[in-house]
Amino acid sequence: MTKSLWLSLLLLIPVALAVGVDQPENEGKILRFFESINTSNANVKQCVWFAMKEYNKESEDKYVFLVDKTLHAKLQITDRMEYSIDVQMSRSNCKKPLNNTENCVTQKNSVLDKKVNCSFLVGALPWNGEFTLLNKECKDI
Repeated sequence: MTKSLWLSLLLLIPVALAVGVDQPENEGKILRFFESINTSNANVKQCVWFAMKEYNKESEDKYVFLVDKTLHAKLQITDRMEYSIDVQMSRSNCKKPLNNTENCVTQKNSVLDKKVNCSFLVGALPWNGEFTLLNKECKDI
């Protein structure tokens, strides 16, 4: 066989093996492990917005919580982008349900003042506008 034919065969074997893998078995495989990324990244901001929307929807608090600061963000690639995001948030002066025309600010009244640190794990396909809250852990501070 010629050298170019051998090279072609060597390049085709991995492709043939990859095509033959069952899709369900391949889902969830980590293609790139968690790495820190900039908290000002546009996808991180989208994920924070989504996670806060879900947090406020599920919370039994009468008030909406707002992010004070995004503390840390990491990205892992699987069959989607997975963002691990740590935020500090505070109870706002806006009651639920939130009216989009309201200007919410964090509570300054000592009775209603409440701060929470949360870690969110958000699965995202941002190019499709698809976000899923995979995990949430929050602690009062």
